Amino acid sequence: MNANIFESNNSMCILEGMISVEAAVKYKSRKVDICYVDAAKVKKRDRKVLSFLKLLRENNISAEICDREIIDAFLDKNDKDAGNTHGGIVAVCGNRRFISAEALLEKTAKEQGFSVVLDGIEDPFNLGYSVRNLYAAGVCGIFIPARNPLTSAGICARSSAGASEMCDIATLPQFDGTFSQADFVSKIKEYGISTVCAAKTADCTEMFSFSPKFPAVLFIGGEKRGISPEFVENCDNIVSIPYFSDARFSLPAASTAAILGFELARHRFIKK
Repeated sequence: MNANIFESNNSMCILEGMISVEAAVKYKSRKVDICYVDAAKVKKRDRKVLSFLKLLRENNISAEICDREIIDAFLDKNDKDAGNTHGGIVAVCGNRRFISAEALLEKTAKEQGFSVVLDGIEDPFNLGYSVRNLYAAGVCGIFIPARNPLTSAGICARSSAGASEMCDIATLPQFDGTFSQADFVSKIKEYGISTVCAAKTADCTEMFSFSPKFPAVLFIGGEKRGISPEFVENCDNIVSIPYFSDARFSLPAASTAAILGFELARHRFIKK
C-alpha cells in the first residue's frame, strides 16, 4: 500500500467484505474510490477474489494489493465501527445514492408491489437485518428517515449481507410545520397505493385475517419509540402479528419486517 492512503472523512464511508463492496459496485449505490485487497488471497489465486478484481477493473476502480496487517491498521485508524469480518477486502466509498420518494412511489405503483417505511429504527444492525429480510421478500424499495443508521454504512452493509446496497432506498421528507406524517400518507394514496401499518391497537386486524391490496406501502416502527401516531391514525389498515403465548413485548423491527414482508410476498407472488 502506498503512502497516499485514503483517510475517512464525513463524505466517505468504508465498506468491509467482498459481498458488501461487490453489491455497491454492481448496483451503483455509491461511488467506490479505491479497494484494498489482501495480497495473500491474490497470491493463492482464489477464484472469487480474481473475479472480484476483474469486476473492479471493468468499473475502473483502483485496487491496492497489500498485506492483511496494513488493512487492519487502516480500519483501526479510520473506522470506529469496523468489525473483524472483512475477509481481506475493504473499500473507501462515497455517500449512499438515494432515489426520490416520488420515484419509489411510482415504481411501487407501476410494479403493483409493496414498499416499506422503516420509522424510528435507530440501531444500524437492526436496520441492516430489516433491509436484508425485506429485500429477500421482494420489496420494491424502502423509505428511511433523513437521519438514519445508514450513516454507519459498513455495519448496515454487513448485517444486511449487502442488501442495503442492492435495494432502492428513499429518504422520507422532513416533517415540520409545513409537511406532516399525515401529509406523507396522503401523498402515497395519490398514487393509488394502499397503506398498511404494523401495530397492535383495539381495531387492528390480525395478520392471518388480512388480505392486502396492491400496490401497498407498509409502515414498521422501531422497538424503542415505535411508529409515529400520525402514521397509525392515517393508514388504511392496521395489522398485528398474533402471539401464541402470554408475551407482552414487541418483536424486533427486523423480525416484524421478515414476518410481514413475507406475508405480503405470499399474497403478491403465490397464486391461490
